Amino acid sequence: MADAAESGKSEQDDVSFLRTDDNICLTCVTPTSKDSQNVERVCLGAEGFGNRMCYLENLSSKHVPPDLSMCMFVLEQALSVRALQEMVTSTSQDMATQSGHRTLLYGHAVLLKHANSSMYLSCLSTSSSNDKLAFDVGLTETPQGESCWWTIHPASKQRSEGEKVRVGDDLILVSVASERYLHIGSGQSVIASFQQTLWTVAPVCSGAIRQKSLGFVFGGDVLRLFHGHMDECLTIPPAGSENEFSAVMYEVGAVCTHARSLWRLEHIRTKWAGGFMGWAHPCRFRHVTSGRYLGLTADNQVTMLHRDDASDETTAFFLRQSKDDRKHSEAREDEGMGTADIKYGDSIVFLQHCQTGLWLSYQTFETKKKGVGRVEEKKAVMLVEGHMDDGLSFVRAQEEESRSARVIRKCQSLFHRFIKALDALKTEGRSNPSWQRVNLSEVIKCLEDLIEYFAQPQENEEHEEKQLKLKALRNRQDLFQEEGMIALILSTIDNFSRFHSRRHFANYAGEEAANTYEDISGYLYLLLAAMIRGNRANCAQFADCNRLDWLVNRLESQQSSQGVLEVLHCVLIDSPEALNMIKEQHIRTIISLIDKHGRDPKVLNVLCSLCVGNGVAVRSNQNLICDNLLPTRDLLLQSQLVDHVSSMHPNVYVGLQEGSAMYKKWYFEIAVEYVETVTHLHPHIRVGWANTTGFCPFPAGGDRYGANGVGDDLYSYGFDGGSLWTAGKPKTVRLTSQYLVKGDIIGCALDLTIPKISFTVNGVRVKGFFKDFNLEGLFYPVVSLSAKVSCRFMLGGEHGRLKHGPPEDHAPISEALLPREKLKIQPSFHFGNIPKGVLCGPSEIQSYTFVPNPVDTSQIQLPTYIENVRDRLAENIHELWAMGKIEQGWISGEMRDDQRKIHPCLTTFERLPAAERKYDITLAYETLRTLLALGYHITIASPDQIPRLKTLKLPNNYLQSSGYKPTPLDLSGIVLDDRMHDLVELLAENTHNVWARDRIKQGWTYGLAEDSKNRRSPHLIPYAKVDEAIKRANRETASETVRTLIAYGYNLEPPTNEGGEGGLANEMTTKKQATRTYRGQLTYAVTSGKWYYEFEVITPGYMRVGWTKVSCKPDAEIGEDDKSYAFDGYMARKWHNGSEAYGKTWQAGDVIGCMLDIPDRTISFSLNGEAMMDPMGQEIAFKDIDVSEGYVPVFTLGQSQQAKLNFGQDVNSLKYFTCCGLQEGYEPFCVNMTKQMTLWYSQDNPIFMPVPKDHHRIGVSRMPGGSNTPPCLKVVSKNYGTLEKVQLEFIKLNLPIKCHDEFRPRIEAKMNFENLRRGQMDISEEQGLTNGYKDGESAHKVIADSLRRLLYSSSRENSLDKRNGLKNYSSESDDRRQSKMSESASSGTELQRGYTEDYSIDAGERRKVFGGSRGGKPHSLDSSLGSPVSDMELEDSMLTVPTSKEKSSSKFSLLENFQDASRQISSLEKPTKRSKSPFSLFKKSRSRDPSPSERGDKKKDKKSRTLPSKVGRGDSMDDSLVTPSINIQEHRDDAGYPGLSLQKSFSEVSYGSDADSQSEVMDPDINVSEVFDYYYGVRVFPGQDPSHVWVGWVTSGYHFHQKEFQMKKVRNVVVCTLDADYHLKTSVSRKNCYMVSAGDLQQRYGQQEQTAGLRRVSPGLLIGSFIDASTGLLSFTVNGKEVANKFQVCDI
Repeated sequence: MADAAESGKSEQDDVSFLRTDDNICLTCVTPTSKDSQNVERVCLGAEGFGNRMCYLENLSSKHVPPDLSMCMFVLEQALSVRALQEMVTSTSQDMATQSGHRTLLYGHAVLLKHANSSMYLSCLSTSSSNDKLAFDVGLTETPQGESCWWTIHPASKQRSEGEKVRVGDDLILVSVASERYLHIGSGQSVIASFQQTLWTVAPVCSGAIRQKSLGFVFGGDVLRLFHGHMDECLTIPPAGSENEFSAVMYEVGAVCTHARSLWRLEHIRTKWAGGFMGWAHPCRFRHVTSGRYLGLTADNQVTMLHRDDASDETTAFFLRQSKDDRKHSEAREDEGMGTADIKYGDSIVFLQHCQTGLWLSYQTFETKKKGVGRVEEKKAVMLVEGHMDDGLSFVRAQEEESRSARVIRKCQSLFHRFIKALDALKTEGRSNPSWQRVNLSEVIKCLEDLIEYFAQPQENEEHEEKQLKLKALRNRQDLFQEEGMIALILSTIDNFSRFHSRRHFANYAGEEAANTYEDISGYLYLLLAAMIRGNRANCAQFADCNRLDWLVNRLESQQSSQGVLEVLHCVLIDSPEALNMIKEQHIRTIISLIDKHGRDPKVLNVLCSLCVGNGVAVRSNQNLICDNLLPTRDLLLQSQLVDHVSSMHPNVYVGLQEGSAMYKKWYFEIAVEYVETVTHLHPHIRVGWANTTGFCPFPAGGDRYGANGVGDDLYSYGFDGGSLWTAGKPKTVRLTSQYLVKGDIIGCALDLTIPKISFTVNGVRVKGFFKDFNLEGLFYPVVSLSAKVSCRFMLGGEHGRLKHGPPEDHAPISEALLPREKLKIQPSFHFGNIPKGVLCGPSEIQSYTFVPNPVDTSQIQLPTYIENVRDRLAENIHELWAMGKIEQGWISGEMRDDQRKIHPCLTTFERLPAAERKYDITLAYETLRTLLALGYHITIASPDQIPRLKTLKLPNNYLQSSGYKPTPLDLSGIVLDDRMHDLVELLAENTHNVWARDRIKQGWTYGLAEDSKNRRSPHLIPYAKVDEAIKRANRETASETVRTLIAYGYNLEPPTNEGGEGGLANEMTTKKQATRTYRGQLTYAVTSGKWYYEFEVITPGYMRVGWTKVSCKPDAEIGEDDKSYAFDGYMARKWHNGSEAYGKTWQAGDVIGCMLDIPDRTISFSLNGEAMMDPMGQEIAFKDIDVSEGYVPVFTLGQSQQAKLNFGQDVNSLKYFTCCGLQEGYEPFCVNMTKQMTLWYSQDNPIFMPVPKDHHRIGVSRMPGGSNTPPCLKVVSKNYGTLEKVQLEFIKLNLPIKCHDEFRPRIEAKMNFENLRRGQMDISEEQGLTNGYKDGESAHKVIADSLRRLLYSSSRENSLDKRNGLKNYSSESDDRRQSKMSESASSGTELQRGYTEDYSIDAGERRKVFGGSRGGKPHSLDSSLGSPVSDMELEDSMLTVPTSKEKSSSKFSLLENFQDASRQISSLEKPTKRSKSPFSLFKKSRSRDPSPSERGDKKKDKKSRTLPSKVGRGDSMDDSLVTPSINIQEHRDDAGYPGLSLQKSFSEVSYGSDADSQSEVMDPDINVSEVFDYYYGVRVFPGQDPSHVWVGWVTSGYHFHQKEFQMKKVRNVVVCTLDADYHLKTSVSRKNCYMVSAGDLQQRYGQQEQTAGLRRVSPGLLIGSFIDASTGLLSFTVNGKEVANKFQVCDI
């Protein structure tokens, strides 16, 4: 009993108090109109699909049933306000799930979910009401943040906070986010306002009871009515039938799964409308897809009634257990949910009409159907008694079916209204009522929701989940197709397509409605594609010739072609039948889209789908595509095309300059707003900094293919979310899968003091940064983006609030913007508006680095007569200052107090403190010196011209307590003329510059506000931008100084202008610094006739326009040579090999006509239709021009200049052709042309060019190799420089070397090298050479020692690299190396090819057999491995080279690129036996009969220089080409020139004439796959000056050419990565030039020899350059000595 009592109490609580999961309606009372006293009850409702805004549903109408399905909300969650705050502020943002059904208390915050759409009631951020303080109330898809939460408060004093909320209570809802009340707005709107509305909770259904009674029928359920237990289903005829709404049928078959068989069972009552459906309770049956009600007509016929006609009398039915009147029970008025009577699938229900008492029954009749014949159909009718089997069973519909049916009803209603409105718009105009009732925003939102409703599952979802979603998607598509929605969408497209364009639509609907034209047109096709994608049955509807023609014809529309492509692609993929109906005209139309949209992936996807169907090739379509596509579009075959990238940056520039006021630490942020993948590549988005000295992202102009983005060169430094980019190479610092996505915030910090560039992502530091980059030029923020990517700059302050704040000591980049400068975002490189013919010049870069430059007075000495006035001037300056202070309220006192305005300097000049008096004297002294430095002459006026000195008589209120009263000179009578006003302005500006310079020396920088702590001042800016109050104060001080001097009898004479007429030349030189030249494509060159085009001036700046020959150099500015002719309206001059005055200056809007008369050989120009003339009155600008070659239009534009070109494709568009041109017989340049003429633009980028034989500056001749010398290239400079003016040439040897993709470790490279040396040594030993090991020593000992030292050496080098971060290499001193080499070097060794594989003795035994050395010294290899020295010495001995006292030992030398020379040298050698050993790589020879002088000449022995065979290895990788490069400055003496030699070598190569020196050449037939060292040498002959010779290597990205070469200007940057603890992990230096100075090397390593006459002369210089392609190490030698200069090619 206790349990029963508790159970009863619990059930009573379920219906008495509100709990979570309950369904409720919020109702209130509102007046019917503003002035009416009548009220009506309304209910809060919302649709959700297509319309997110809430509205009010009327409950008071007796004739129109309310749609309560739109008004039901579920109490999903209830939390206390504190729990809500904790949940919202938690980092996880996960919704806390509640177990059970929690009772709702006043003061709780609730989450209300709309039952129909599963969206949440929310306070939106928009406001569409007249109350500007109110917000809209609507639905949101996710309950993120506080906007979806509402607190419940009692509206009656009988309830208090903390009590349970009862059913039927009046309450107040307050938004947690906005703290506004849920209120009724004007009309049917609902808002969140500061005004209250009392809402009544109308219960609909108890969630707890519903969960316990899942099998029973509730009010509001969507179900199907089956005839008894048969498969006949009560439904309406299909859509489009004649009797669609006038008949109700019983049908069998597939209709049981269609949406038109779904009904909603509704209670007549409003309260507990979702309660149990009991016997004898009145109810309605509403058809879900049509929204109509099952009812009776006046003659008792069953029909479907519109909602407006569905009264209780016509639509109310009783649910009966039987037709027996005796068993009929009266309807019980149960409290709450009622009694669970009817069960799904179990109860048999008879429907009795409440008003008439008739029973729902059926009538059978035969009908004839097309293709089927006669069939029997059942029609629902109302009968007095009916049949015995009239009973119906209820089957509940699935949630997905009911939701789809509701969407179908919404969309059918909306599209029918839209089609009707379009028809009325076409016939009656925009004022018709049908069009006025259509909300285009609702149409667009509905289309968007439908597209999302039919969206395909994500690719990354789990397989099972993905299959479930696909199945649900197919059911939706089938339901919509069965209800005729696809046909309805096609009808909507046809009606909307009657408006051919946006302009056409605007003529009918207005400009505001026309803004939605593209969206609606595109969405309709995208919706159609979404409804048929992956559904073969739906796609098969288009497998028809008419439908395919309809689709392809729609491709002609520019606006909707993208959507049609989606539909066509779906049809071709999922409907193989359509492939067989494709015609050639269809394919041509699709191919024509390539001309419209370019290489659009969607077009290519459609073409691909035409070629293959179900895995089978469609040859006919393939042949048609090949015939119509490939002949003119070869670019489509390229497989490595990349996305076009655009770079944008704000006009804010910062930099580091000595003495500037620029702050040195800056920060900005980039917010990623949208990212979409449109090609096979991931979207390109990089953020970072760029430099003005070289970053210019030319379209398709990178060192590799594609456009330049941030980080594609050494002038920019970018970050893409996963890697740091510079020099076109990434360095991974985050997971490779971590790309930047929508919502990411990237912070970019620049510290010019280190220098360093670092990044953050959403406030988290990136584990990597750039440092030690070049500081020339200015830096600016930049972002590079591909298509469908958008970002937002957040620069700080009013230019975008920073989300994560700048790092410590960093300032927002917006603070670098000078006062009154307008911030703008501009492309880093652009041509202008090309479709409209508007072109522009390069962007103007304004320098924001203010460097004060006061007048230099260091060399100025004051004459005595001027110095005499110094003290008097200083005294009057003090008196004026004191007078000003007293006027401001200051008084005299012993101690300074700024608050009380007490100052001790308010006294006479003589009583001033020494420091203050000195300051005033110094100020006067510097002012006088400044006057002289400005060129002014100060003279003493004659006595009669000296004005009488008077002092101001100040009133007694100026008298101080000390008795002091200022007595400044009365200067009111001295009036300054214009020349003196100019002097005052100069002195005022100089005063500002002196102050600014002193401030900068004290560490102050520019800032937006005065900040003494950080030493920032807003006044450290150029004088022109200084605040007017400061200017006025400076001018007053300067004016008083000048007038004081005049009062003391001095005259100031301004300097005479001796500048001459250099102003024009200077201005022209300035304008030449940054221009861009455009010219027509050379194929359009004209060689005869008279031609005309127009040049419209948009910005009246520096530009030139004219004609050029086809042979004109692209880098030449037009008019500067004899190949082009131009007019310059900025300076009114004509240009051809110089300039002359001609014409008039142009203004914005002027049109210049350019006329070329080839028969008369003249060029003329007109201005706005009038011919221009020179000062002599001649109209012809250029006469007797050369017509031997063709001419094309050309024009040069200066910085930020714009002009519009019109070449006359449309003759009527030419403005002044009829006035000046047509009458003279000229023709438009592009007459009878339909396409725009291709224009070429100038791009300044130094490149290496091949040196021809007749080059005017350089001569290169080949010198064949000899018996002991390799082949060389002799380079001769034909120009002669001087010590003051050096003629520098940049020469590159065109033999590029590609480093390995993966560098091998040094230990591996050394072991490979050791194996080669050992094999070569063994060959030598078998020819009779001796080794240095003792007889008892085994080969195992040799190998073990060698491996031990190799491992030790590699480990030390690797550990050293890790400690240093960068690859820094150094070598020991020459003395130490010589001491070690004395033990390891061999003399006179010889390598023969006599060893074969027939020998079975191992290496150790061979050393024992051939143990004797002719010289009595051990072998160099064995000595280095077996000598009892320390590990350090052993390690170094492997990297050392012979000294000048030793002959070269036998190593390896390869001349891979000169095999012809090798064969020539080999033919001169004595033939030797060919070896079969795999180690026999080289053949060697030496002079068998050297001359006695050669054998006895020891000095020549000493002069023989050898190059090192072994260099250190790196462990990084690089995929770029490295090319030998030399910078040479030639001497006047032609006796000798630098020679170039190239070898691929491990070895030491001797370049002497010694008979014992050995020449090693490569056998052309050997395999050198294991040899990766390359070598070339540059010899500077005796008498040449090596101080202007640089030797080394450059990459393919090296583009540098200036009059001088400085290593500090080589682009370089260090890329660093950090570990998990943000400690330095790796550092890599990236550059494009690895060169050394020959002069520096000579001073450090070269040796000067004494001649017989004791005269010191240069013995010449041989610089050897090595590269190891397997390790990326670059090294150098000088005369055979290895030097410390080494470079490591960076890894990727």
